[in-house]
Amino acid sequence: MPFQDLRDYLDKLRSLGMLAEVKAQVSPDLELTHILSEELRVGNKRTLLFQNVLGSKVQAVGNLFSDWTRMTMILGDEPENIGKRLLELVEVPSDTDSMVARGLKMMRELGGVKPKIRNGLGSDHHEVEKPDLGKYPICKTWPEDGGPYITLPLVITKDPVTDGRNVGMYRMQVYDSETLGMHWQIHKGGAENYDKQKRTGKPLDVAVVLGTDPLNIFSAVAPLPNGIDEFSFAGLISKERVELVKGATVDLEYPSNSEIVLEGYVDPQETRIEGPFGDHTGYYSLEEEFPVFHVRKIIERKNPIYPTTIVGKLWHEDVIMGKAVERMFLPIIRFQIPEIVDLNTMEEAVFHNMVIVSIKKRYPGQAKKVMFALWGLGQLMFSKIIVVVDDDINVHDRKQVIWAMTTRIDPDRDVFTVPGTVTDSLDHASPIFNYGSKMGIDATRKGPSEGYTRKWPEVMDVPQELKDSVKRRWKELGL
Repeated sequence: MPFQDLRDYLDKLRSLGMLAEVKAQVSPDLELTHILSEELRVGNKRTLLFQNVLGSKVQAVGNLFSDWTRMTMILGDEPENIGKRLLELVEVPSDTDSMVARGLKMMRELGGVKPKIRNGLGSDHHEVEKPDLGKYPICKTWPEDGGPYITLPLVITKDPVTDGRNVGMYRMQVYDSETLGMHWQIHKGGAENYDKQKRTGKPLDVAVVLGTDPLNIFSAVAPLPNGIDEFSFAGLISKERVELVKGATVDLEYPSNSEIVLEGYVDPQETRIEGPFGDHTGYYSLEEEFPVFHVRKIIERKNPIYPTTIVGKLWHEDVIMGKAVERMFLPIIRFQIPEIVDLNTMEEAVFHNMVIVSIKKRYPGQAKKVMFALWGLGQLMFSKIIVVVDDDINVHDRKQVIWAMTTRIDPDRDVFTVPGTVTDSLDHASPIFNYGSKMGIDATRKGPSEGYTRKWPEVMDVPQELKDSVKRRWKELGL
């Protein structure tokens, strides 16, 4: 792993002057997360370690992923370079010799990423005598939140049919000292395992990890296909096997470097109102019925550190994590949809609400083909609006995108909607929970094959030679 555990990561940040230790007492009720938010707003972006949280003897840490430098430190490389490595494992060479070589490489890579499992935690861990969530600095972020929320948990479950492990990150509302709301949305892996468990009528074992090395935390939010173990994914990125330990009261495994572990269960027959919750959409998610997580046992490291993150109006550290996911999986998306040049999941649109895609257009209707391909691809199915532009447009330059959207479309011809489709659970505008519509905008230039009979005008620009000449003469011109 780039970092052996959370403490190793914090030590590195401390040595680089990227960690600030807050000794003054702060309240977990609105104040702590607002401090995290203000640190990002004013541009310092330091990771903050709170040593004196009102009502708790446990330290809290936030802004773990607060800038691109931290993200590349955690991953050990630029996300797009990791994406290219992942692509090498799925590409099929055209000749037999290369195919054999690629197969051997795949066996070496994949054989070295499966987690290693041992029995029992080390001597620096201990079982808490009586579960009490009140001892931890669990924060309330927004005034109308339904209560304190755990916002950076690794929620571990297993498929009751295949025994495959899933690690997700779902917010958890504290109800009392031993129970929490489990907000796994219907499309998520944890919810799928929960639905399968319903058929057995038995409780589903769940382990919740609060604090581990930052790569494992990132892997829990990565949009992996079903059947891909998040801990194996972390091992693939780091080229080191993640060490797991068997749970004491659950048939599950979790990282041996965990700071705090909640072992417990969810009863498929039990739900409870969860929410409201100030979400990254900028609105409060409304109250809904969700499963209830019961804590059987808590296991801690000595002097544990509790991690938290602020969830709310962008821009916070979830933007950095989202952009890392975008860049990491872009090479694989290009492999599946080869005409794509670049892609921008726009943070202003909460990532999934608007996606800008540039393509090398060759034939009529190609923009729509790309839209439907993306809507059928993993978590991109949640994209509410997809805008397709030509490859001369930089999808990360808002000015260029808006210029293309307003000068290359005829609304009647190039804007369409698709009714009756899946939506994100946090799409508050959809008329039915999890069910609404999509919009596609074809902002590519049109030709005769698409019914455009007029001559398309040329884009204005000056010759490249002139640009280079003026650049060379800039000092000579006294400018």
